[in-house]
Amino acid sequence: MTAALLDEFKDAMSALAGGVCVVTALADDGTPRGYAATSVTSVSMRPPLLLVCQAKTSSSYDVFSRCSRFGVNVLTAEQTELAALFATPGADRFGSTGFQPGEQGTLLHPDALAAIECHRRETVDAGDHGLLLGEVRAATTRPGDPLVYHGRRYQRTRPV
Repeated sequence: MTAALLDEFKDAMSALAGGVCVVTALADDGTPRGYAATSVTSVSMRPPLLLVCQAKTSSSYDVFSRCSRFGVNVLTAEQTELAALFATPGADRFGSTGFQPGEQGTLLHPDALAAIECHRRETVDAGDHGLLLGEVRAATTRPGDPLVYHGRRYQRTRPV
């Protein structure tokens, strides 16, 4: 891939708005790990499956590629600082952010717009990313407006 094509591809993808999520898991030693993601999508309703993408260069990639379960926290428009924290390499992401264990033992944020707990089915190799395929075991929602990432910045949605 040429540098020009890569730049064009990045520009094209920045035109695609994505909901901002924080994905969480526990390392083998119980240490919480997490990252911000916009590449999250439903895959199937029967059984309920979702897909999350993660860069292989992420410091937590090994944890997520082999964890037994993970949580997906769909952020509200008011959680921009939380999103930025989880997008910052090397940051203390769980210090005082309020994550709590969910029914299935994953880490969930009580103020998230939606909280989804998954058992990891598999991790699929996809170039410089891994695709985590998870079977949904629990999900909760609350009212609010989602945080979206579009044009390389956090934004709110507006009715049309």
